[in-house]
Amino acid sequence: MLGRRTARRAGRRPDWPRARRALKALLDNPQATVNAFELNDALDPDRYEQGLQRLLQHPGGRRLYDRRPNLRQALADRETLALLPPGSFGRAYLDHLDRWGLAPAKLVELMEARGIGDDAGLRWFAERHVLSHDIRHVLTGYGADMVGETTLLWFSYGIDGGRSTALLMTGAGMRTLRVKDWRVVPLFWKALRQGRRARDLLALPLEELLPRPLEEVRALAGLRADRVNEGIA
Repeated sequence: MLGRRTARRAGRRPDWPRARRALKALLDNPQATVNAFELNDALDPDRYEQGLQRLLQHPGGRRLYDRRPNLRQALADRETLALLPPGSFGRAYLDHLDRWGLAPAKLVELMEARGIGDDAGLRWFAERHVLSHDIRHVLTGYGADMVGETTLLWFSYGIDGGRSTALLMTGAGMRTLRVKDWRVVPLFWKALRQGRRARDLLALPLEELLPRPLEEVRALAGLRADRVNEGIA
């Protein structure tokens, strides 16, 4: 059962003026990730509640929820990830973090700072959802530069939908189009289609799959690598 704070979040209506301010601030400074959470909170305050309900309708997701493994702990264990063989899912994840200088734990901290409520199951799902951002980068092959991040937004909309993702992918797409010209447009539509074809990534036992070959995990997720940055100068 949802806690009182969570129920209040789920009952709020979209705040479009707040969302537009957050979008402008994020596009002006893409490193200020807190504005992405602000945008999500303005337009989709119940996104985690809805996502959890979808997960519970998936047989594998229900089993995962009952066990509630600690994805954050598994992904933070750099020593174990570094010992995995080249070509494995976990090693590719670590290489992605190192290549782009990323710290996914900071995303979780930003999410927690906004308040999720007092429901332990919902907090578990929200953390898993936030951590899936860089996992999606690894499984799709999209980089963490402007083109890759924008393309991942279109991919994520294909999976999750949502007002905030729709607004963000449109704004980021227009910004990227101004810098990189029309060549990026087919990449965005291709990513959207791939997201719609993908299986529910959050229902996969990601912790257990870290030692497995990356291509095997991609197949389980219904994905294939798409090096969107190649040829885009």
